Amino acid sequence: MSTLNLNAPINNTTGYGITSTNILKALHEDKDVDVKLFGIGQTAVEAQHEKMVKSILEDTLKNWTSNAPCLKIWHQHDLASRIGNGKYGALIFFEIDTLRDLEKHMINNLDVVFVASKWAKTILEKNGITIPVVVSPLAVDTTVFQNRDGKSPFEKEAYRFINIGKWEIRKGHDFLLEAFNKAFEKEDNVELVMINQNPFLSGQENQIWADMYKNSKLGEKVTILPRLATHNDLSKVIQHCDCGIFPARAEGWNNEILEVMALNKPVIATNYSAHTEYCTKDNSMLIEIDNLTSADDGKFFNNEGQWADLGSNQMDQTVEFLKKVYKDSVKTNAAGLETVKQYTWNNTASILSKEMLDASTKT
Repeated sequence: MSTLNLNAPINNTTGYGITSTNILKALHEDKDVDVKLFGIGQTAVEAQHEKMVKSILEDTLKNWTSNAPCLKIWHQHDLASRIGNGKYGALIFFEIDTLRDLEKHMINNLDVVFVASKWAKTILEKNGITIPVVVSPLAVDTTVFQNRDGKSPFEKEAYRFINIGKWEIRKGHDFLLEAFNKAFEKEDNVELVMINQNPFLSGQENQIWADMYKNSKLGEKVTILPRLATHNDLSKVIQHCDCGIFPARAEGWNNEILEVMALNKPVIATNYSAHTEYCTKDNSMLIEIDNLTSADDGKFFNNEGQWADLGSNQMDQTVEFLKKVYKDSVKTNAAGLETVKQYTWNNTASILSKEMLDASTKT
């Protein structure tokens, strides 16, 4: 058994935290890996993971070794600190096509860098990253995201679209609002379910986004839900919706699309960035992108790269897709169900641990 030091946020509130928790669980279950945990930030997980995390932390305090390889799951601009003196790798996520000089410096000082998609690997190589870049796709837990018997959380029958992901221009929430209101009229029996609380925005900023939707032409057809307590709760909501809609300008992965597919739901998504690793013309209705444009939202992105340009052509495509699935009552996605079988957390963890342990044997 080989030791691997994992330096990562373990929580159920951020993409990094949820990803790291699933990877930790898979590494812990791997009989060939002795994983030690060094958390970033406060550890807070769902109840079913608490015993596992506590056990790993206690073992780490007693038995950690400084010369084991270290895998960090964190932002590419903040990789200077590491655990121990073994080989050092990082799993990173990014959404735009340009790296800052600091980010390039941080990445090139690693022994290996992991990304979730071939799109991201290409971006790194175009930006002058010279160390090995390994693609390690993320996954979906189909023991959680599966259809179960139970009462719908919604009172009325309607064709329900769902969007999950923190309020952001990058995720196309301005675009989605316009598209939904263009596609439908008040007499259409549709609903748009939004789960979008952004922990990096103030309460007022979150409310502004919610008010934009509720005060729109079809505001009465919009249901805005708070962040759900568990992934089982999220699975139940998705199960009783009919179609996922994700018109993002750029994504670093987007677990939510895979979760929607795992529940046999059709998907509408942009054909650009990391989620094209698994979103194909077979399993998704793809909004084709004509051009890239400067990534600027006045908040998180400030013209330091590019993302998809969502213009009139993309609006027309999206409105057409929305109308079509409603008119035809499209509610299943057999190709999506087949796709998710390829993406397991055990596979993700296996790629990460193998590459890190192989790196530790090289001088």
